[in-house]
Amino acid sequence: MRNRNLLNNKLDNLEAILTTLQQIVNRQAPIETYKVNLGRAKGLVEDIRSMVEAENMSPSEINKI
Repeated sequence: MRNRNLLNNKLDNLEAILTTLQQIVNRQAPIETYKVNLGRAKGLVEDIRSMVEAENMSPSEINKI
């Protein structure tokens, strides 16, 4: 995988956002704070998906299709 470090960093960021969302729920913070963090998480998921799709498929992945 060409961008393994970048992908791992994005997954770390996503994990941090999910932890933040859990803390927001636990302390009953304003719903707007929750929505902002959900938007950030969704953006990261889109970034990660596009990175994975941009990678070349290995022969074993191609044969599964």
